[in-house]
Amino acid sequence: MRARWHVSDVLLPASAALWAFGVSRTDATALGPYGLPAALPVVFYAGVALLVASAAAELARRHPSRVRMAVHAVALVVVLYGTAPLVYQEGRYGWLYKTIGVVQYVSVHGQLARRIDIYQNWPGFFAAAAWFDKVAGLASPLGYAKWAQLVFELAALPLLQVIYRALALPARQRWTALLLYSAGNWIGQDYFCPQALGTLLSLGIMAVALRWMLADDSPRPGRAGLPRAGRAARGPGSPPGSPPGGPPARRPAGSVRFCAVLVPLYLVLTFTHELSPYLVLVQLGALAVAGLLRPRWLPLALAAIAAGYLLPRFGYVNSRYNVFSSIGDFFGNAAPPSAAWSLVVPGSQRLLQDCAAALSLGVWALSVAGAWLRRRSGRTAGALVLLAYSPLLVLAAGAYGNEGILRVYLFSLPWSAALAAAVLAPLPADVTGRADVTGRAAGTGRAAGTGLAAETGGRPPARRGRLPRGALRTPLALGIALALFFPAFFGDDRFNVMTEAEVTDVASFLQGAPAGPVFCAIDNTTTADTARYNLFPLAPVFGSNGAAQDAPAAPDVAGLLARQAVRYTAGREPAYVLVTPSMIAYGQDFGIPVRSFTTLLASLARSRVWKIAVDRPGAVVYELPPGAAVRGAGAAPEPRFAVP
Repeated sequence: MRARWHVSDVLLPASAALWAFGVSRTDATALGPYGLPAALPVVFYAGVALLVASAAAELARRHPSRVRMAVHAVALVVVLYGTAPLVYQEGRYGWLYKTIGVVQYVSVHGQLARRIDIYQNWPGFFAAAAWFDKVAGLASPLGYAKWAQLVFELAALPLLQVIYRALALPARQRWTALLLYSAGNWIGQDYFCPQALGTLLSLGIMAVALRWMLADDSPRPGRAGLPRAGRAARGPGSPPGSPPGGPPARRPAGSVRFCAVLVPLYLVLTFTHELSPYLVLVQLGALAVAGLLRPRWLPLALAAIAAGYLLPRFGYVNSRYNVFSSIGDFFGNAAPPSAAWSLVVPGSQRLLQDCAAALSLGVWALSVAGAWLRRRSGRTAGALVLLAYSPLLVLAAGAYGNEGILRVYLFSLPWSAALAAAVLAPLPADVTGRADVTGRAAGTGRAAGTGLAAETGGRPPARRGRLPRGALRTPLALGIALALFFPAFFGDDRFNVMTEAEVTDVASFLQGAPAGPVFCAIDNTTTADTARYNLFPLAPVFGSNGAAQDAPAAPDVAGLLARQAVRYTAGREPAYVLVTPSMIAYGQDFGIPVRSFTTLLASLARSRVWKIAVDRPGAVVYELPPGAAVRGAGAAPEPRFAVP
């Protein structure tokens, strides 16, 4: 029998070809204030639009193909997270190179030094990466780190699929949620860092927990006309006599196996990332309080693990981050990072931030609407609402460096996308009248505990040949999400991307220079990608906490920096000033004029105490030798150098 072809069999390869051609034609060597989106050619966006159309066409079929939809989900991730490593020679984000430096430190020294920074107090990711480099025979993660976003986002897809199946989401809603998750994840937590691994571990923990719960989508008895007894009301796999709509009874041996899997995963998460364990704890605790998770004491055991790991390190954390200062300030902690801007930034930067905010608020708004639509769908709705909105509770405890709201959005996104899918793909029944829950035909309408009548509110199924109700909502919402994603995710690439020359020149300087403090024009470069990163504490020149603060640089700024350097070192070790192209680009986007950098370099060139050490396309470094004669050092303000 000849296999039937689908419209997506033509559209998907065409979209991939257009995307690949667009990537090959992209010139990312001179990005402007809107970053990579302005540099991508029209053919690239045509490929993205065709991908959305292809996914919509497949979702509109009576029986969407599981394999084809999986390929679409993978293709979207490749387009969104595989473009950057193809068009850029080096990895994005200056902070990526800090994680590379910590991995290098662990590889070289074979041990941790908890006094250096918070990263070495939560070493799970760094130890794993150092082990991988050793096994693979690699000298540094630098060669593969730029691909981390693609790898982590691809790894999230099967975990999300397990989660959505455990929640008994109808097939169309599962695939819609997967696509929306990828299109809505603009945070950038998925680079080569502990948060990326922490996100995967968190999803893995939730997959285990939800599979154990066997959450079904059965309406509560008496609320949607379903019988009060019987397998459909109790949910699949429920033993006779179990309460309708409630969690199925469990044998003690099963609970032991469940805890034996989940607790070790949580333990690994605890020493991998500082915040993720507490967000997961809040979510699991909410499920336990609502009676959806058994055993109910499990969150208490997990809290003991998290507290037991934190307490020996709390003194260090509190001394660096003053944990108690933001407790109880919910609205202050919920402020986005832009609330801390002290400079007048260009309108382009405001627009990029507005795109990110619009995308986040749009997903949340759809999730609220979806929660209302699913209000009669039993434990599934309850679990999704608790998981989506319980992370907001952590904002009562701290701002997490003005990024608390970003972490809340990140941990809310899988569940918010699932709720939003109820709005975008409202009919979980296909046009033949069979329940479309697992992606396979189920004539009784009871697959995974979801009846057709319950899901459609008693309405008759669509007639053959018609598109499912709301079929155009998914491509419209996905298109809007992607239109906001590109500026939110790639818009800052003018300063987020380091050139190969900058990476090489800064690393060469750090590898060979004597240890000493470094004045960075702005802390936005690759200053920590070697095993010696802890020997070069940093202090910014410009910015609200910089030596020159927010004002334009004075002609004698070199003298000011020399006095501060001698006060810090007492003349016993050298000090440095570092200026790179990415710092200048950052300054342009955040209100620091180019003339300030020009004044700084001119002042250093005229100085009698600062000596040129590096003058290359990727970096300019001036050195203040030990014992340099600098007057007035005792009256200089105290500089704030810190390990990056």
